[in-house]
Amino acid sequence: MDQPVYDVKVLEDGCRFDFLSIGYTATHKAILYQETEIPFLYSLTLAEVQWDGRLSTTINNSNADVKPTMATISKTIETFTDAHPRAVVGFMGNTDAKTRLFRIAITRDLDKFLEKYLIWGVRSDNGRREPFKPNQPYQYFFITSRFST
Repeated sequence: MDQPVYDVKVLEDGCRFDFLSIGYTATHKAILYQETEIPFLYSLTLAEVQWDGRLSTTINNSNADVKPTMATISKTIETFTDAHPRAVVGFMGNTDAKTRLFRIAITRDLDKFLEKYLIWGVRSDNGRREPFKPNQPYQYFFITSRFST
């Protein structure tokens, strides 16, 4: 993505990336990569870090910084998959609107992404997984490095 990215702090052996979202307010956010029961499959979660350190995925603060936040997520995917080249990263938005934002962000830079990644979408209309195509009704996304070892 050719957007500015937030500075991130890498935590938990490279599976958590914290940053300060600067929009209407300054909001502490975290991007988490959690391994699932399926080998090499990781779930990506964007969360807001609460004052007591707890993470919330349900807060919708509409901080007006979608582009740098999406660019920051993209950069952490690159960092994470460079460190875990066999990883498949799965993600979705916690609302239909956020899932749509992910689809738009992927579509906007699809040519650049496809140079480095294989990307699939799981369709919301039939539940089938397919190579990512713009303007399709996806509910979930998967990304993996083209150069896994």
